[in-house]
Amino acid sequence: MPVYTKLVKIENPMVSFYLIDIIQRFGIEHYFAEEIKVALEKLHLILSTNPIDFVSSHKLYEVALAFRLLRQGGHYENAGLYNTYPLHI
Repeated sequence: MPVYTKLVKIENPMVSFYLIDIIQRFGIEHYFAEEIKVALEKLHLILSTNPIDFVSSHKLYEVALAFRLLRQGGHYENAGLYNTYPLHI
């Protein structure tokens, strides 16, 4: 299956975030730069339409991963949306 299909045409956004993270960790993101760009644009659109539902339905690690990847991809994400997680120190 082509990488484009794996990254962009997946129903669950977290699968795309995980795949992008794995590709970056392997150090081969330059081979898939266009696919990652398209996937991040799609994911940014999904998150910007309903960010509160995304944050409330995912674990803190997943939300942090999404925030990091979108910011690294050049998409603005309001950090204030992610303040729903209580900090227990």
